[in-house]
Amino acid sequence: MKISHIKIKGFRNLKPLELKIDKDKDVFAFIGSNGHGKTNLLEAIYLCALSKSFRTRTNSDLVNFEVDFCKIECAVDMEDPKILEIIVTKEPPQKVLKVNGVKRNASDFIGVLKAVFFSPDDLSEMAFAPKLRRRYLDVMLSQLDHEYLNILLRYQEVARQRNALLKKIREKLAKKEELIFWDEQIADFGLSITQKRADLIIQLQDLINTMYKSISQTEDELKIIYQSNIGEFDDKQSFLLKMTQNIDRDIATGTTQLGPHRDDLQFLINGHDMVYFASRGEWRSLVLALKFAEIQLIENKTGEKPILLLDDVFSELDEIRQKYLFEAIKGTQTFITTTHKEFLDGLDVERVVYKVGHGEVII
Repeated sequence: MKISHIKIKGFRNLKPLELKIDKDKDVFAFIGSNGHGKTNLLEAIYLCALSKSFRTRTNSDLVNFEVDFCKIECAVDMEDPKILEIIVTKEPPQKVLKVNGVKRNASDFIGVLKAVFFSPDDLSEMAFAPKLRRRYLDVMLSQLDHEYLNILLRYQEVARQRNALLKKIREKLAKKEELIFWDEQIADFGLSITQKRADLIIQLQDLINTMYKSISQTEDELKIIYQSNIGEFDDKQSFLLKMTQNIDRDIATGTTQLGPHRDDLQFLINGHDMVYFASRGEWRSLVLALKFAEIQLIENKTGEKPILLLDDVFSELDEIRQKYLFEAIKGTQTFITTTHKEFLDGLDVERVVYKVGHGEVII
């Protein structure tokens, strides 16, 4: 799986551009000062894979201030080639997804192009942000398992509906009994999500442990534990009972407190929780292991390597971890942003280098 063509118009600060991608080369580097549009290029590609940005939930943020809409087009070279399009308009505010010119919903769009994204935020925030840890699981599963994606999208909608009802109950505009319908769906979808996440952790455990040892150059044992905030996740009645017991707090806050949207991952090194004991270097080794396990698992499941997106990560890695990253890049189509060309010197593969300045991309 490789990208062969990218067209961008009206997206953030980028000038209209069209890039033909040489499929015989692995690495495409975008070099320039911060704030000139390098990350926007990776964001555009990410949108073509996941239909959402890794930076904002507000679609209008994606459109340049001076235009009314933006369009991203990405040609994917695979066994059955695809043209992916995303069009975002300000008025009316909407996002349109297309595959080969035909409108598709998110569940049919996501996963056509598979991508793994890696940024400094992953390195600096994974230790402190349960949201990032959940997103790691959701992004991977959404690209691998359409059933999971459909369940996740339905769960998110049900949670929004339930939260809206909780606020009405708090304002005396609805009754508690009206929650029964939504609670049933939260339990059904929630149990499916937690089980699929737990199954994924089992598949990842040995892979990540092996990679962690290689990257950290230690014999430390890394263990991943999936923490469900409903406890045992194979019993619907227990889930519903806990929701009933928690109903007053839900109403007071206007939010659903229980469910997979509050779950987390725990990482142990030699039995010790990394949140309390790990160094920054150990966290860096973990995040690298997570990302490259993601690449490996996607390839194992689909027979194709995903696209790799690296956003200015070299300055955050020491020489040993940079070397591991360079080795892992080989054979994977990789799009890199960096402020200095020198960071690429250790990369022993053919590459195409673009300069980025004031939203313009020049080869």
